[in-house]
Amino acid sequence: MILYAIPVSDQAGERKYILYRPLSGVAFVGNQALADLAQTWARQGLPDHLEHDLAEFLRLSGFLAPDPPPPPPPPEHYAPTIAVLLLTNRCQLRCTYCYASAGDSPPETLSFDLARAAIDQVCANASAQHLPSFEVAFHGGGEPTLAWKLIQDCVAYARQKALPAVISLTSNGIWSRQQCAWLLDNLDGISLSMDGSPQTQDKHRPYATGKKSSGVVLRVIAEMDRRNISYGIRMTAAAPWQDFPRDVRYLCENTRCRTFQVEPAFNTGRGGHGQASLAEAMAFAQAFLEAYDIAVAAGRVLYYSGARLGLVARTFCTAPYQALIVNPGGTLSACYEITDNAHPLAELSHLGQIQAGCVQVDLAARAQLHRLIAQRQAACQECFCYWSCAGDCYVRAFEPGAEGHLAHGVRCAMNRYLLEQLLLLGIAAGDGVWRSANQPTGSNWRTPAGAGITI
Repeated sequence: MILYAIPVSDQAGERKYILYRPLSGVAFVGNQALADLAQTWARQGLPDHLEHDLAEFLRLSGFLAPDPPPPPPPPEHYAPTIAVLLLTNRCQLRCTYCYASAGDSPPETLSFDLARAAIDQVCANASAQHLPSFEVAFHGGGEPTLAWKLIQDCVAYARQKALPAVISLTSNGIWSRQQCAWLLDNLDGISLSMDGSPQTQDKHRPYATGKKSSGVVLRVIAEMDRRNISYGIRMTAAAPWQDFPRDVRYLCENTRCRTFQVEPAFNTGRGGHGQASLAEAMAFAQAFLEAYDIAVAAGRVLYYSGARLGLVARTFCTAPYQALIVNPGGTLSACYEITDNAHPLAELSHLGQIQAGCVQVDLAARAQLHRLIAQRQAACQECFCYWSCAGDCYVRAFEPGAEGHLAHGVRCAMNRYLLEQLLLLGIAAGDGVWRSANQPTGSNWRTPAGAGITI
């Protein structure tokens, strides 16, 4: 039995514990005596006889049920069935927090030959594994639709394969009406990067000229809603944090989008991810919880990748293990955010190359990255977030230095606080017991666009 006893204080200041079984998907609050008993039972097994009322409560709550087996670890054999094509570093927008500084560097675009080689490889892998389909996801350190003919050529090429292709796009939504019609007719999944109200969108996601971008994106969203397209919105929250709940309310009231993912940006400029102070991290956490209540009341799902209540995972993200991510230069990357050599983790994350139409994987580099991630995960097993964040995103969690992969800083504190608060909200909503079966999001944490990468 895997059990965590998370100390909390009630309104009277009395010490209580969230008794949390992540694999079984159940949690409730108990006093010190019950926490002590539960931890003894977790180590030694349940006694033959329990006091009747307590036994009945534990039985009805699901606490007495054995843990289901955890998900298996990712396979070491590398046979990816999703190609993530980082099409270009060009972009019409100049988002204030852009991790890739899109549009600032000399323009680069993936060649069709490289894209074709990646598609061939993942289709062949899926066929060899007797899967019903393979996947192609358009992403990038810029806006994929600026490589417009390349997108069309890749879609046509993937669709002519004997095995069906599931094709998705992550985009800023700056599309012409003709592009919008084609994309909605030809793709299987779409995730839009959009930050909320027109005021927030125009402040943080302006055109390179300074022009406002909200009008075009809202027109695209209205067309998707008119056509009943299923899509997700990927929000980036930045200070002032009090704007974020209002932005979620705006999207709930003005779109039919069902799922919003938010990630905080603590950097004050473009390029990379800034490290938060504890005060900044807690300010985002409070804003997230307020926005979460708004989303739940509107029947929507809002989530943040560092505190995914209801998820049981062996890895934070499948990208370093099961995706073929190709940048415009043909380099294979372990993360869709590491688009070129300028990133501090580029050397660690480059896992090979496509050359002469052949996918050449650097197995030693891949093994080294996996070894560091595994060491971090091993150091996290006593943390109650372990089964939901699985050591967290290595791109955001690793710090500089030889032991940087073992650092547990402000982001970890923020993730623990948020998961604790989400558990308490779930327990309150469940009349004293949280059950993962009642989570609106369940355990499906694939991207809204349908790509097989959790972000």
